Amino acid sequence: MTHTLEIKTLKVRDIIEDYRSGRLVIPEFQREYVWKKSRAPHLIDSIYRSFPISALLLWSSDSDVRSRRRDPRPVRSRSVSWLIDGQQRVITLSRILSGDEGIEVVFNPDEDAFRLANAATRKDRNWIPVSEILDDELYRQLRKALPDGLRGERREAKLENVRRLMQYEIPAVHMREFSFDQAVEAFTRINTLGVKLKTEDIASARIAAKHTGFIADEVAPFVAELKGEGFSRLNVMHLFRACAFVALPDGRSRTPLHELSRSEVANAWSATKRATKEAMALVRNEFGLVNMDILWSGALLVPVIALCASRGVRDRDPRGVAGWLAMAALLHRYSTSSETALDQDLRACRSDDPIGKLLTNVRRDAGAFGAIANDFKGALNDKGALFAAYIACRHRGLRDLFSGSPILLQANVDRHHILPRAQFEESKRANADAVANIAFISGEVNRNIGAASPDVYLKKLKRETLESQCIPFDPSLWDVDKAEEFWSARRILLGGFQWLLARDVAGTSDTSVNGPLGFVP
Repeated sequence: MTHTLEIKTLKVRDIIEDYRSGRLVIPEFQREYVWKKSRAPHLIDSIYRSFPISALLLWSSDSDVRSRRRDPRPVRSRSVSWLIDGQQRVITLSRILSGDEGIEVVFNPDEDAFRLANAATRKDRNWIPVSEILDDELYRQLRKALPDGLRGERREAKLENVRRLMQYEIPAVHMREFSFDQAVEAFTRINTLGVKLKTEDIASARIAAKHTGFIADEVAPFVAELKGEGFSRLNVMHLFRACAFVALPDGRSRTPLHELSRSEVANAWSATKRATKEAMALVRNEFGLVNMDILWSGALLVPVIALCASRGVRDRDPRGVAGWLAMAALLHRYSTSSETALDQDLRACRSDDPIGKLLTNVRRDAGAFGAIANDFKGALNDKGALFAAYIACRHRGLRDLFSGSPILLQANVDRHHILPRAQFEESKRANADAVANIAFISGEVNRNIGAASPDVYLKKLKRETLESQCIPFDPSLWDVDKAEEFWSARRILLGGFQWLLARDVAGTSDTSVNGPLGFVP
């Protein structure tokens, strides 16, 4: 049968009803829901003012297709329409109108404006949840509470305009009798509200097209599990790269998973999941980190997963792996040309001396091996330096800045400004957000110091606690007026101990890095 494109408009009310009832379904090859909550008020405001929003793309077919989401459950009927483009808008609208899953949008009829609900709007009765305005019974109660006179009439008119949101018509293009592969291809070519598809979205779509059910039944649940354990920076693409390595450990070039057989992918994925768990355990054991809040990039774990998958426990050298990971993070191993660098490191994982080759790759591309004081000169957005600072302190026997207790496998390793931001002049306050100004504390510790002067609270701490946090002992530096001198002294301490760790690690494998390692006091 010849495929056709049907152009039509759909009311918001019907779209939401079809989505919630399972007649409008997110296909397996779609991306995850990624919109930030801040987009919700803008979307609802555009509809409220009758501004156009992008069209939806639907697809109907007899093909065997799996849904991306388990809830709502698709109906078993030929009337199901698959949502190729528009998932972010449809799910956002559904959550706004029901006020659930953390997206509560409120409306102020006097200001004629929408906002995300917060503590201030919840105390102000002029801000009304959109979900209440759209609920018939709750709306009747709202109307009864309106003030008399012209002000009440104006407010009611605004509220009625909000209720007309449900009648807003969104354009839709319905693909009929197109094949599954054509639907996937349409998805990969489309931008959603100007946000280009990520590489991982396209890869997922292609794998879903080749191996039905793999993304929905295997990948999505495992990614959700990792996120729940605090490893959200390890994304789908990282796992696919590790899985491809496991599938073809001796391969010289990358082979996308959608080019492999279903059995090859299934076997490799099972091994990848196991190796990922072992890599997470290595991070926890070697660094005392339960999650990835400090580890700056999930790409850093790909070679670790590859090593865990390809080598037995006795052959892994966890301390050597940890040393490479720390230096790779500090030297921003995957910040530029990340695919090339990752290819190099996965090839190193295939060698007889993987740690030595990995260390050589770091030194060759960074021009040096080891940390220097200037490596810790950046701001807090330099996650690699922040992670290395944590490792440097951990190497000294990291103790909580307030309690003095060792920080071991804490559920939440938090950051604390040694020189409090509040004590800096407002124009210089941003300078306090420097890696050299950050100490590490456990999330459970009661932080009563607040903005106390450092020359007061640091004097109360034991010397071993200060030493473990690489904080200079000189009290004359514990002053915001001496901030630059304090940070310079602390950077030297951070660089010094990171250098010792790097030298010890390097000596276990690649003898070419046993010389001076770049420490400049």
